Amino acid sequence: EVIAGARLLHVDDEDDTAALAAAHIGSAAGIIVTSDIDRATDSALALVELVTVPIFAEHVPEALTGERAMARALRALRRPRHTMLCVTLGERGAMLLVGDTVVSAPGVPVTVVDTTGAGDVFRGAFIHGLLQGDPPAGILRVANAAAALACTRHGAIGGVPHPGEVETLLRRLP
Repeated sequence: EVIAGARLLHVDDEDDTAALAAAHIGSAAGIIVTSDIDRATDSALALVELVTVPIFAEHVPEALTGERAMARALRALRRPRHTMLCVTLGERGAMLLVGDTVVSAPGVPVTVVDTTGAGDVFRGAFIHGLLQGDPPAGILRVANAAAALACTRHGAIGGVPHPGEVETLLRRLP
């Protein structure tokens, strides 16, 4: 009931059984289901089938498809239920496939102190933008900035930036 009543469900691939069960419920309820897919496993492919917006670590699309070109790998992974597919590219930013359009956003240059939690911060900011109805390029821009700020601090929790800090950084970018 909790999952079916949510606006969005986010799952990761740490506990495949739980992620797949939750994604089945979310998918059946018609809610947005996003994912954090860091491993190229059979379970990852099953999860890709269930989610609305898969978010992949950089190495995963090629490992799942054999395609070296990221856009082609994302196209090979695309399923009818996907509204977009995302891949994080570390300091180089991120890429989305929306329909047949590739949307890229560069990374935000910062002095890196600790990358712990940067991916989680990226996904949190991505999900926030998605729920706000932001355009794909805007979602990536904010998510990249938030993740970059997280890298300037120590620790996963201590590195999470305040939204005002992200806005300040974005105003300084070209």
